[in-house]
Amino acid sequence: MNQPPNPTHSPAAAIPATPFTAQVGNVNGGKVLQAHEAGDITVVNTYVRPRPIQLPELPAPHTRPELEHLRAILREADVDRGQIIVLHGPSGAGKTRIAAHLLHLHLDRFTDGVLFADLQGSNPNGPADPNEALDCFLRAIHVGADAIPAGFAARSAAWRSYTYGREVAVLVDDALSAAQVHALLPGRGPFLVVVTARTPLVSLSWEGADHIEIHHPRTSSDQGAAS
Repeated sequence: MNQPPNPTHSPAAAIPATPFTAQVGNVNGGKVLQAHEAGDITVVNTYVRPRPIQLPELPAPHTRPELEHLRAILREADVDRGQIIVLHGPSGAGKTRIAAHLLHLHLDRFTDGVLFADLQGSNPNGPADPNEALDCFLRAIHVGADAIPAGFAARSAAWRSYTYGREVAVLVDDALSAAQVHALLPGRGPFLVVVTARTPLVSLSWEGADHIEIHHPRTSSDQGAAS
């Protein structure tokens, strides 16, 4: 008579893996952890969200007094506090090239990202909407679309909240007004904002901004020859 199989000698049933995902609540440089448990073994895969680096790739500017002035400002700056630098001057003076070059030299300092916004202040069809720039900024630092407010004031406040205490840099290019720039300032912390504009945007001095006038390269060389 056939005997039923002895359960003690049956091959062990495979233990199904139980996957689960936990997301750390740090939106800047946060990690997504995926763990799979099978018996006594747990395998954890860690994915680090990429740091946004949005600087335009432009040719490095020639050595100029303005560039050396910028480097001196950064060397003397308090790295634990926010800093704003306004580069103002005529079209074609090389403001964006100088700003991008400066930030490329200091990428290691801003571990939470370097962002870029073209506000198109000199566009004859009108400047860009800073509310759209805020939306791009928040998405770049991995804030989910459903967590981004629609209103301008609320979106600006969210940007400051998410960047509070973070090491971020922002290049605000071709700004038309200080109001445009003010909405894009990160929260309190070791940030750097470099603004390019045709006019000085003097009211940003209330935020402690340093202003540097950028001359056209031919004007700078002529002045140097004359001196």
